Amino acid sequence: MQARDSLDPSRSMWHFIAVHLRRYREAQGMSGQALGDVLDCDRSTVSRYESATLRLKPAHAEAVDRLWKTDGMFAHLVGFAGTADEGDRLSSLTEFEQRASRIRMWEASVIPGLFQTPDYARATLTTGTAHDLDTVVEQRMSRKAAVLDRENPPRVAALLHWSALEQVVGSTEVMRNQLAHLLELSEHPHISIRVVENQGTGHPGIDGPFRILTVDGSDLAYTEAAGRGRFLMDPSDVQEMAVRYDLISDIATPVGPSRAILNAALERHRPPGPASAS
Repeated sequence: MQARDSLDPSRSMWHFIAVHLRRYREAQGMSGQALGDVLDCDRSTVSRYESATLRLKPAHAEAVDRLWKTDGMFAHLVGFAGTADEGDRLSSLTEFEQRASRIRMWEASVIPGLFQTPDYARATLTTGTAHDLDTVVEQRMSRKAAVLDRENPPRVAALLHWSALEQVVGSTEVMRNQLAHLLELSEHPHISIRVVENQGTGHPGIDGPFRILTVDGSDLAYTEAAGRGRFLMDPSDVQEMAVRYDLISDIATPVGPSRAILNAALERHRPPGPASAS
């Protein structure tokens, strides 16, 4: 199934734009290459517009309005989509994760959601604004299973800051189980977990967590912030995030030694043994 076949225009304004861009193009008898020539872009960009893996640029929306004499319809739709708070960014991220063939992640303070145990997830969510914890935890675990347990899982490479391993979330028992789970995940052939140790100075990941997803052969990025995240789909913005990921990767500990770091963190979170008799 092609990516555009999974679009749901009733749920997302960007999906609505993508579906109708394709419909108008086909109604005009234009190929993707022909529309790309009009927009001064390549055919793959048109394909990404029509699969909603790239958001239609305002200038290109105005160009198709002129071309097809739609009285500013696409420009208005892009304007609405850009300013509307659709409330479905997490749903969109989940959808992209499920379609991704490759996921690269950087996390600066906590274990990424895709790697969390139920207890760790609950502990992180307890500090936020979630009202129905059971439902939200279940959603997070379902999202994790849909990505990591599918028949052909994506290649996942995660860079974790050392502080995410040291900060106790929930309790020491929760942390022990979480670190043990990370070690188990690190043994999977499609998962790579590397630790960025204490640099003593600033580093390229100091601006916060992000991820880069390869979907249908193209990359998009997602940056996280308090309360909500933000998609980056413009190729130049995505390239900037990819360079940042590479810079963080350059200072990360290799896979084997990172497992040793995870093991050491697990031992530090173990409760002390009984005191010996004097």
